[in-house]
Amino acid sequence: MQIYPIKPGFTAGEPFEIAVQPGSRFSIAIYRQGHDENLTSVGGVAVQAGGAVTAELKHGKYVFQSPGRMTPVRFDEDWGWPTITIKPNTASLETGAYVVIAYEVGGKGEPLTELGRRAATHKPIFAGPPDSDSTALVIARPRKPSADIAYIVPINTYHAYNSIGGGCYYGDPIHRTKPATRVSLRRPGGGLGAQLGEPNDPYDSRSPRQQFTHWDAKFIRWLKAEGIACDFYTDHDLHRGTDLKLANYRCMLSVGHHEYWTTEMRERVAGFIAQGGNLAVFSGNTCFRPVDFGDAPIEGDLKIMNRLAEKWPDHDESNLIGLSYGYGGGKYGEWKRLRGGWIRREREAIGFTVRQANHWVFAGTGLREGQTFGAEDRLVGYEVDGVPPVANGFVTLADTVKLTGWDVGGAGAMGVFKPDANGSPEQGEVFNGGTTDWARVLMNTSAQSHVVVDQITRNVVRRFIGLPPLVIERHDTLLDQIVNNESEIASAMLAQ
Repeated sequence: MQIYPIKPGFTAGEPFEIAVQPGSRFSIAIYRQGHDENLTSVGGVAVQAGGAVTAELKHGKYVFQSPGRMTPVRFDEDWGWPTITIKPNTASLETGAYVVIAYEVGGKGEPLTELGRRAATHKPIFAGPPDSDSTALVIARPRKPSADIAYIVPINTYHAYNSIGGGCYYGDPIHRTKPATRVSLRRPGGGLGAQLGEPNDPYDSRSPRQQFTHWDAKFIRWLKAEGIACDFYTDHDLHRGTDLKLANYRCMLSVGHHEYWTTEMRERVAGFIAQGGNLAVFSGNTCFRPVDFGDAPIEGDLKIMNRLAEKWPDHDESNLIGLSYGYGGGKYGEWKRLRGGWIRREREAIGFTVRQANHWVFAGTGLREGQTFGAEDRLVGYEVDGVPPVANGFVTLADTVKLTGWDVGGAGAMGVFKPDANGSPEQGEVFNGGTTDWARVLMNTSAQSHVVVDQITRNVVRRFIGLPPLVIERHDTLLDQIVNNESEIASAMLAQ
């Protein structure tokens, strides 16, 4: 069965509402994204029926019954499903990413699916299809600021690609829907359980793109393994600026595919950097397209999201983050229905070539000037951002060859940036990794460039929150093998 949150974010310890599929008999489980790839069951949470939803205790577990029956609802309307209320009744519930699971049960409360049987016995669950179709992503804000990092989960982007109800901002060739400019935020699929027209990622087939498990979950696992605390928010919190006060943090994190921003989001981040905050971007196609929420007041409910244009004027998001997808490129594959759908999904082996090996970003990596990393792992793409043709002060630390045959056809880059060249000495700094696939390689210990990506990430995050450098010692020749192999690939690419 399908569910969705009335609001994707809530304050840790306070109740939140979940809308549930009509005409369903079900039970609820709550899980959390932690150190492991699988989600971990959370206890100490009470679920209450609301409105026309009824509840009955069956063998020690509550069984809920939602009224009515399923009827078609458009992608650009509030689905208006009946709701239940979830109340974390434990003071130990922390800020983080949580997953609500609804599983159908029989007349005695017995789970009817394998997902339900695992959830009912509190076993770990991987939030990928088909299990993710019965889940909803909710982000717990801190009761009060408790860390140096504000991690922003991009709910806007997740809904932009979600064609449940017959449409989204993109044509969905699999489900035969056409592009639109208005989508509902009150429907399933805002981070988990989406309907997608995307090709399967040939380099990570376990989870689909445009979903929490594919992007954010990986980076959250890295942060927890490093022992680095974060406070979690949604981009709706960033838009409002009420529950989230960026001035309370030293660093904001943007990960994966943080594409859709409002003007308010941009202005708050610009002000944060101007006042000394740092922005770490481990995302690609970042801040590329403008949206708004119609006439919803800043502190009101956000129900509808409108795409305002194909891009910001002159790709001017590069004035904030240094790079733009408009100067980079992407490679997705080709849609051929008669040939079985998406084909040619693979990308060329293109990596980043180091231009300033002595920079602090590369400390402890062993990389040398002119060497290339990430090629065999396809670290570059499926979308990658590039430097504007007119110098804007971005310091290119590594870049790619020209992305011939890719969408846009520019070149990718990564580096550091200060948005205001004449600004106060106290202004913060931006690191921009420029690629959607950073988190994938970061958490793939089999990737040849994993140790390099891991160390760069550690360098950036620790510096931006004021921690001393930490270099993980490598007691083998793996790193030299990486850079030598990648350099051979780069030379071959240039010779073609």
